[in-house]
Amino acid sequence: MPTLAHQTRDALLRRALDSVLEQQGARGVPVVVINGPGRDAALTRDILADRRLRVAILEQPDLPAALRAGRELVDTPFFAELDDDDVLLPGALATRVQALQQPPPCDVVVTNGFRRDAAGDTLIMADVSKVERNPLRALLKGNWLLPGSWLCRTDAVGPGIFDGMPKFAECTYLALQFAARYRIRFVERPTVVWNADTPESASKSRDYVLGRVAALRRILELDLPPDVRTGYRGAVAGAHHGIAALYLREGELQQAWRWHLRSLREPRGWRHLLFTRRLLQAAWKV
Repeated sequence: MPTLAHQTRDALLRRALDSVLEQQGARGVPVVVINGPGRDAALTRDILADRRLRVAILEQPDLPAALRAGRELVDTPFFAELDDDDVLLPGALATRVQALQQPPPCDVVVTNGFRRDAAGDTLIMADVSKVERNPLRALLKGNWLLPGSWLCRTDAVGPGIFDGMPKFAECTYLALQFAARYRIRFVERPTVVWNADTPESASKSRDYVLGRVAALRRILELDLPPDVRTGYRGAVAGAHHGIAALYLREGELQQAWRWHLRSLREPRGWRHLLFTRRLLQAAWKV
């Protein structure tokens, strides 16, 4: 469980930990990786004093490094990950362990889960059977992996799974790795709630928008089938466009033009051609 351990995450982190510690049918051992120098002193002391937890502290905020550090502390037959603002549902771990132990053998279990926002709860996989038939190509239509929806065999999936992981789009990267390299079993039952509206969420941050191009470039370095590679190659234009739109909102017109022109040079970049009009209108107002 990686966490920045900010004071604003105190109640969320404790809720997430309780959802692991209160599991029945399978015992979870929380491994908390406090990630970066902005940690709250009181919260950090409480975490370190809790003998139910294993704790590591990293001085630099780096999610892939935190995940690897946590994985290196695992000495149980199975391991999973949970964000500090999400919760496991009752029976989550028992459901996953049971699925991993059923024949035929598999390395990873991925369950359904809920995306929770102001509108309510939505299943992340509307049709699990479609995802199961072709997990790699299903990712082109939408990511089926939530941060806390999977369980791996420790002897099958080593710490190296997190090497090279981008700082953003980490779930997409991990889903591609699982689908391309490991034997997966999908489970219809939801076992996790992913909270999409949490304040300070990384996926809503400025850094996420600026880092998405690099994340997609890293994904394109993976060994992917040609049609899957083409799909993600086409997403690069959208990532460039997102940066251009961000800079336009911030009034950085020169940067907005720079990233817009980059988007047009990418495959399928023509979809963003009409954005030129908005940039011209902004230039006329200067």
